[in-house]
Amino acid sequence: MTGHDNRFAATAAVLALGVVVASPSADAQSLGQPSPASCAPQKALTEKLDQQFGEAVTGEGVDAAGNLVQVFTSENGTWTIAVTIPGGPSCIVSAGEGWADTHLAKLPEPAPDPGHAS
Repeated sequence: MTGHDNRFAATAAVLALGVVVASPSADAQSLGQPSPASCAPQKALTEKLDQQFGEAVTGEGVDAAGNLVQVFTSENGTWTIAVTIPGGPSCIVSAGEGWADTHLAKLPEPAPDPGHAS
């Protein structure tokens, strides 16, 4: 699948979920439940989460389709996960309360391969 096909597939998936551009006064947390129908330009979404909930980006990465996935958290435990489609809007895919910023225990290093010289 090419980059263009990935972008098309991601856009089609979002449209299939019924994602629409939300008004500035509506987002998943203000409705009391996560909603895939909360989309806005990335900058506007980031500003709204900061102003309304005190949330900031605490983790992000790019998924296999080239979408930016961001985790926003606040000191009071609220959290939001948003996905930004390249060239498109940012959409809230989940939100809630009780976020705990924990770190995974360090896993042991794999044993050296006896057939591989160091």
